[in-house]
Amino acid sequence: MASSLTAQLSQIAATSTHQLDLKAQRVAHSKSLLFEQRNAVSQSFDTIYQICYEGFQELCALDSRFARFRRTIFNEQSKTEDRLEMNAEQNKELDIVLEEFLALVGSRLLLQPAIKSVEWLVRRFRVHEYNTDFVLLTFLPYHTTDLFKVLLSILPENLPPTFKVLNPYRRSLTLPPRHPIVHSASTNKLFFSALNNYVLQVSKAQAHYQGLLSFWAGVTAEAVANMLDAANSGRREVEKRNKEDVLLQILPVLHTGFGLPKVPELVIGCYMLCVVIANKTLLEDNVLDGLMEAVAGTWTQETLLAGLTCLSVLGQHKTSQELPRNVVKSITRFENSLDMIAELRTRYSMTGLLLGLINGCTKDISNQKDLTSLKLVDDIIQRDILESDALIQAMVTILRAANDLQRSGLMIEESRSILSGMIQHFTESESLAPLLQSAIREAKIDLNALEIGLETVLESNRVLVAIDDVNMEDSEATVEKENVFAETLEAIPKSTKHTSFLEEPHSAIFSQLAHAFVLASGNKQKQSQFVDLPILKRDSSLQDTLYLSFFLRFCSGPYPSASRASAIQLMTDCLTENASACFDMQVTLPYIISALCDPSERVRREAASLLAAFERSCAKIKKEDEHKPQRCWGFETLYGNSELSKYLRWLSPRDVYKFARRVLLPALEECILDPAQIGSVLESALRGKPASGTDDTKSPDSELKKSARLEIFIFLCSHTITTPLYTVKLRLLKILNRLGKVGSTSRTEELYPLLDQWKLLTNDDVSNIVKTEQVDIHDLEEQILEIVSAKRKNAIDILLSSVTSFNTLRPAFVQAVFKRLREIWPSQEDDGEASAADSFLQMSLGLSPGNEELSNLCRDLLRTVDLSGPILVRFLNKISTAIVDTEPQAPAAKRRRTSQNNMVAMGTRDPKELSQIIGKITFILELVDGSNPENHPRLFGSLFQTLAVLHHLKLQLQAEMSYLLSLVLGIMLAIVNKAKLIPKHNLDTTVIRADMIIDCIRTSQSPQVQNTALLLVAGLATISPEIILHSVMPIFTFMGSNVLKKDDEYSALVIDQTIDQVVPPLIQSLRNQKRDVVSGTSELLLSFTAAFEHIPSHRRLRLFEALITKLGTEDFLFAVFAMLANRYGTDRDVLGLMTSLAANTGIELQLNSYTKYLSLAQDALLPKPNLSRTLLGVGGEDGRDPPRIVTDLLQALSHLLQSASLKSQMTKIFSSDNSNVAPIHHLFSRILEQLLAFSDTVRANKPVSKACGDALGSLLGILSLVDFIDTIEVLLRRPDDDLRRRVLRLLESRLNQSHERDSASQSRVLAFLPTLIGILEGSPDVLLKHAAVACIDKTAEKYGKKDPASVVAAAKAVAGEGCIGQPDDRIRVIGMLCLASVTDVVGEAIIPVLPAMFSRAFGLLKDTLESNKKNTQLHDAIYSLICALITHVPWMISDDHLNHILRLSFKSAVADLPEEAVENRHEALNLLARRVDVNEIFKAVDSNWSFACFEGPQAVSELLEVTSLSIEKHPKSSTLKNVPILTKLLEKALDIRCTQFSQPSKNSFGEDDVNDIESQVNDMAIKMIYKLNDTVFRPLFVRLTEWATGGLSKSDGSGRFLRLTTFYKFLGAFFNTLKSIVTSYSSYIIESTVEILKTARCNDKETRHLWLAVMQMLRSSFEHDQDEFWQSPTHLAAISSPLVVHLSHSTNQLTLKLITAEAIPTIVELAAAADSPDNHKELNSAIMRFMRPGDSSTGKNVGDNPYTRLAAVKCELSLTERLGEEWLALLPEMLPYISELMEDDDENVEKEARRWVLAIEEVLGEKLDDMLV
Repeated sequence: MASSLTAQLSQIAATSTHQLDLKAQRVAHSKSLLFEQRNAVSQSFDTIYQICYEGFQELCALDSRFARFRRTIFNEQSKTEDRLEMNAEQNKELDIVLEEFLALVGSRLLLQPAIKSVEWLVRRFRVHEYNTDFVLLTFLPYHTTDLFKVLLSILPENLPPTFKVLNPYRRSLTLPPRHPIVHSASTNKLFFSALNNYVLQVSKAQAHYQGLLSFWAGVTAEAVANMLDAANSGRREVEKRNKEDVLLQILPVLHTGFGLPKVPELVIGCYMLCVVIANKTLLEDNVLDGLMEAVAGTWTQETLLAGLTCLSVLGQHKTSQELPRNVVKSITRFENSLDMIAELRTRYSMTGLLLGLINGCTKDISNQKDLTSLKLVDDIIQRDILESDALIQAMVTILRAANDLQRSGLMIEESRSILSGMIQHFTESESLAPLLQSAIREAKIDLNALEIGLETVLESNRVLVAIDDVNMEDSEATVEKENVFAETLEAIPKSTKHTSFLEEPHSAIFSQLAHAFVLASGNKQKQSQFVDLPILKRDSSLQDTLYLSFFLRFCSGPYPSASRASAIQLMTDCLTENASACFDMQVTLPYIISALCDPSERVRREAASLLAAFERSCAKIKKEDEHKPQRCWGFETLYGNSELSKYLRWLSPRDVYKFARRVLLPALEECILDPAQIGSVLESALRGKPASGTDDTKSPDSELKKSARLEIFIFLCSHTITTPLYTVKLRLLKILNRLGKVGSTSRTEELYPLLDQWKLLTNDDVSNIVKTEQVDIHDLEEQILEIVSAKRKNAIDILLSSVTSFNTLRPAFVQAVFKRLREIWPSQEDDGEASAADSFLQMSLGLSPGNEELSNLCRDLLRTVDLSGPILVRFLNKISTAIVDTEPQAPAAKRRRTSQNNMVAMGTRDPKELSQIIGKITFILELVDGSNPENHPRLFGSLFQTLAVLHHLKLQLQAEMSYLLSLVLGIMLAIVNKAKLIPKHNLDTTVIRADMIIDCIRTSQSPQVQNTALLLVAGLATISPEIILHSVMPIFTFMGSNVLKKDDEYSALVIDQTIDQVVPPLIQSLRNQKRDVVSGTSELLLSFTAAFEHIPSHRRLRLFEALITKLGTEDFLFAVFAMLANRYGTDRDVLGLMTSLAANTGIELQLNSYTKYLSLAQDALLPKPNLSRTLLGVGGEDGRDPPRIVTDLLQALSHLLQSASLKSQMTKIFSSDNSNVAPIHHLFSRILEQLLAFSDTVRANKPVSKACGDALGSLLGILSLVDFIDTIEVLLRRPDDDLRRRVLRLLESRLNQSHERDSASQSRVLAFLPTLIGILEGSPDVLLKHAAVACIDKTAEKYGKKDPASVVAAAKAVAGEGCIGQPDDRIRVIGMLCLASVTDVVGEAIIPVLPAMFSRAFGLLKDTLESNKKNTQLHDAIYSLICALITHVPWMISDDHLNHILRLSFKSAVADLPEEAVENRHEALNLLARRVDVNEIFKAVDSNWSFACFEGPQAVSELLEVTSLSIEKHPKSSTLKNVPILTKLLEKALDIRCTQFSQPSKNSFGEDDVNDIESQVNDMAIKMIYKLNDTVFRPLFVRLTEWATGGLSKSDGSGRFLRLTTFYKFLGAFFNTLKSIVTSYSSYIIESTVEILKTARCNDKETRHLWLAVMQMLRSSFEHDQDEFWQSPTHLAAISSPLVVHLSHSTNQLTLKLITAEAIPTIVELAAAADSPDNHKELNSAIMRFMRPGDSSTGKNVGDNPYTRLAAVKCELSLTERLGEEWLALLPEMLPYISELMEDDDENVEKEARRWVLAIEEVLGEKLDDMLV
């Protein structure tokens, strides 16, 4: 139990804050980063603050982020903040601020301003003790600098387990190297976690710096590597588990680190950790993919290089080459990513990353709208940064991707071009061509299909490359291909029923022909075979359309560019061969234009040749003016007899010729080079303008007539509609859609049938188009919808009709229509926009349930387009209309009766209808909210109408409707905020309804609604204050009960803006009305003060400061103080706020506010209060008691006046000679006069009077000590004793707290002593005297050493009749304490006062001890004085004084006083024993022994304690000199039992008391013996022995036994303490001992104690015999028989117990001391006599009693166990007895005998069975 208590006490001591240990507090205060301990310990917080604040200001100049701490930890108020006085929550809030500052200052710790700032955190907030972890982590990056050593020196002794690695370095004050820090991070999870969390916390706060992050990255990376290495194990499961544990520690760090992309160094550090993890751990692909996605998802341009490096390492550990899709997207997002990869390739292996990138870029290429990734692959190939093996893998990936794309039918021209270019790069390179062959074999793809898809011919190239290597294989391949071509031709029918291959979209015969033509491309012989096919009818190519229609379709299809070029060349050849024939070939013109748009330059070049041939053919018929379509080639046959053919329009030959000659031919070369050029040329021609880049000067022959342009435009539009080839449609549309209106028509009119035609297509139709023509369907759909011109008035109606007239439209088409609607919206006129907006709104809200998708699209459209102000007004008006339309049509009178506030909730309305109404309102308001309403002030009136509607609905539905209200209010707020920025806004303020906004604030439960409404009120107060101010008070009432309690940033913004914008106009309005501003704003003030306790603590100061500033500090500071004090009294937080507010105010303004404050307090006590009734509720029905209110006000004022900042400023002002400070002097005097007058008024009311006195004291405390005493002298002249007492108590308090050591202060205080003496000697008021004595006490304590004479004079007055001579105990107590203090200060100078002091002290102490009612205070005060006198003038303590002190102490000891009084007495007696002359002490003790015995055991005990302490604390010589008197004293003490019990009385001591005294006597005697030598002590011992044994007559047997009992107890302690040194002294007591053994009995009550004392004494002597004293036969023989015979006294159970406990152990110790066989034999024989009966020469049967035999056996057993084999040498003698004992009649004897046998067998190691008879 003791050890447990010790542990608990140790734990408490370790965690103690030492609040009461001043020394510990001083040591803690001296811990400093800047100053040495001896200098730091004496510094005040004011001094420290000034030094540290300078550093803080310099920090603020360096970084403005520090400025926010000026209001918290670097506030003036922080000087008085004590963490020990804060609760847990406040300390937690403080920790947050401190850690934020430390995090921010960490980067600048090597700068002196930063160290100064941190010094304040160390000295004031003890961050090194309370925030040890965070401080260490802040300084840890600087662990190699001397700064860290300084930090180690101030750290607490016991560092937390997190930083146990620093313990040895803290003790030795050496800098820790990097290795132990890394080792700790590897092995100490707490340190590892703390370091990571700290870095992440600092980074989140944007307080990171390069040094910290590089330190963290290095330590963490190395630690993770060590942890993963340590996780290795021979067992796979164990290793896996270990490494998972490590990953669980680091992965959350990576997750958080990657989430901070704005901290690039941190992200790069995370990349390092990823590399370490990948290198040290075998991770699965999905884990690596996750890491790669995390890396790629967080990099920026700054971290890209490091991220790519990390990806390359991670990619090397993957089993597959695939990169996650997000990683590929992230790489392609940066234009310079490949440049960086190429740069890194020289240092790292980037192959895996590049292959994965290629794989990812080509994966799902058909679904990619953006071909950036495919271009990236091309860039990788062109850069030639892959090795051969890797390049083959890349080729395989590209070939497979191209094959998959071709098979899907989704290949577009751009992707085809890129893939073809890459493969062409492979085939044209001598080094890459063989690699391509290997890739082709590995890819296992359909080469023929790939050739068609890529529009290239790979076979010939492959053949050429392979000729030199495998001639036989090439030959076989050629034969195989010839066979395929031949088989294809054979499969083509000879004829067809179709007249043209452009009749229908899909033709099986055309597909066969196209495949054959692709195979024939590049081989003239095969081409000849192909064109001669009968089905084509080449011979009649101009009379029949099959031949040329095939090539027209083929050249526009998804075939290799070489094949398409060949097709065009064949058409050119056909026209050239038939040049003599006059045919109008104008129908081929759209296809020629389409070919000129082809992305392949080769195709465009052939198309240019075809156009030239076409122009030559047109020249032959150019003179034919008559327009005869029947003569045109392909008329009614090219497109068949389909419905679309009716749209065809034809040109006159002359127009065709002019168009070709004047428009197309001049730009032919440009068209060959640029596929977009033909579009520009046609646009310029049809517009009648020159093409861009050409000369503006027009020749007469170069311009087309307007009619010709119209005809050409209509011609091209008709063919665009009619042609079945969507590639041609797309290319022509891209040209035609550039034109809005040509002549009298427009593209919308001419091409609209195409839109109708397109919208009817199904998804399958579109899929077939894509599959057949491989056209970009999205591009095509966009171009078709661009047919509808944005400038057309009914464009929106046209597009809407295309999606509303049909129910089964493709979703993609509908979405494309709405995309087009969004594009054309800005081009619409206002009327069109309004009408369209109404339509869209109606469609958004009123469609049937089956058209939700269309409704959603309309909603999305309205949300994305710019809606004008009029449209928004129309929308808002629809809300009111909707409500009116759905109201039940009651009579007008009834509607009026049930309107507004009297409205009854409607329960008859259909819930579905209500839901629709609310949905409509919600959508409209969301539209308005998203349409930049701040730019439309005309919405304001409609918004208030909407707000009224919402209130109407809210009352009807009994619903909150917070979302709708917040929308309306938010829109209004946006408008108002914009209007505030415009000096001359056009906002109509007549529509403002302040009551409705206030109603929102008061009735809504939504914080969003409340805050928005408050902000709106604040804004309106700026714009139109006259409308708002009459309703402002309910706002502040609401804020006080609601918004002020919120702790979020938005609510704080709301409060700030409301105060900033509402309060100034309110104050100005009150001034304009000539009303009292304080009274007029009382409700506002009450709202804020009532909400104080709910306002978050960190916002209070800023909030009230802003409020007071806006109200006017001069007028309102006192009112706020008064209301806070009235409501919260002396609440610590409130007082702290008031102090801070005052500290931030000028000194003159402060004092002026205090005068008003006091006037308000005085007003509260008037019969008819004025302002206090309004502000404080005085006199109201529910108001508090006025005196109580005033008490709270005065207590708060007292606290304000104690402000350190106020005192420092006033000290400067009072010491200044500047005339400008006169007003401040006047204000101070006025406050003093007010308080004095107030104190006179409230004298009858004790609480108020006391509070007034406290305030007066605080006010006077502002003064310097000299001024303070001057003021007090004046006040003491007043007749009011209560005031005089109060000011003297103030002086006492001031002196107690004063640290002023200047000579002026000291002199002034000492000069004031006569005044105090005069009060003592002349005043009859005891309480006033009491106060005067207290002041004398403090004066002596502080300044007594400077002028001891003055202090001694005061002490005489205190010791006189006027003070402690008074009957009042209070004045006596303080007088005695004062004398004790004076004695401590002046020392020997107090001697003149000693006679009076002693006489008064002893007399008063005697009186208080003898009276019935003990005065412990006076008792303690007197003993304090005695202690002081003994300490400082011990030689002045006479014998008489000693006797008085001891005898009074005896009385005090038995007076049953409290523990504290006992301690004071003990302290005095201890000092007495230590300091007073020892001779005098011993004499006094001896002479007062009888008095002590008379008073009782406690008095004797304390007297012995004094004696013992005197012996102990004084030198040996003192004891030697006083041996006689000490011997005499010792005899008296050793006779204590005899004197108390020989003639017992009612006053005799108890047995326990005597035992305790005997123990003290023994201790005292031992201490005395230690001081003596043998020469002196031996005679003394002999004398004592003779005194004890023969000092009393033999007739006084009882007395002799009692004295011997005490003496033998002393001998027991004597032998037991001094051990073998004094064994020889046993010879002096053997005779006496033997005599006692013969007479004393354990069962005899009279001699039992003596018997026990003798046994214990003998045992001690035997035990410590090292000089063979008891081996002497003489000594042994004398003692053994008398001792052993006591075994026979065991005659019953009780005596057996005593013999066993005392006698047997003594016999055993004797046997051990008498260490010889002979001695053992003698003892054994003596013992065995008691084992059997009838063995006595006297004839007595000594062993007849079984208890005797049992005692003898127990004795033998103990001897056997103690002496072992030595004792068992006597076994032969024992065996007969053992045999008999084992058959003993007594069962207990038999059992004990068997135990003895077992003990013998254990010692001997053999059985006794054979030895026993």
